[in-house]
Amino acid sequence: MKGRYLKHILILTFLMIFLTGCMSVMVERQGTKAYMKKDYTTARLKYEEAVDQGNSNAMYHLAVMYAEGQGVPQDYPKAAGLLEQAVDQGNNNARLMLGLFNIYGDGIPQNPDKGATLITAAADDGNDTAMYYLANLYAAGLGVGRDLNKAEYWMHEAKSAGFPVKDKLLTQEGLATLYEL
Repeated sequence: MKGRYLKHILILTFLMIFLTGCMSVMVERQGTKAYMKKDYTTARLKYEEAVDQGNSNAMYHLAVMYAEGQGVPQDYPKAAGLLEQAVDQGNNNARLMLGLFNIYGDGIPQNPDKGATLITAAADDGNDTAMYYLANLYAAGLGVGRDLNKAEYWMHEAKSAGFPVKDKLLTQEGLATLYEL
């Protein structure tokens, strides 16, 4: 009998966890709908609710709101904290944005090496915007060694993945001109 009750308890626990995850996704999507309508008050409330449920997409979206000062006072340190939480859960968009925060020192101490590492991870995971930024990091030698071969490679990867890369940036000569090498 004990085994049977334990089995039911485990099933119920799994269902509760599953339903909570589904609910956080629904709440996060409600926040995104409000955000798209520029109803930042509702978006913030929905994102906060989803963040409380551990939703990494909501953490990312709320971080964007704090970084941009949309419906909340602009607060880079708060945005960075939310991004770190989302990155810990594997959120690729948050990884890119936190990488950029590290590159430029937005809300956190400037750390180009850490920024490049985060952006590289996002690019490796297929984020086309991260691929573009990584190409620029290689062209400029920011957080990574200057390497026009890698810069050109990542520009081509970004374009292939759908990022609107200008044709002049698809050559080493174009990249060198951009960064006056």
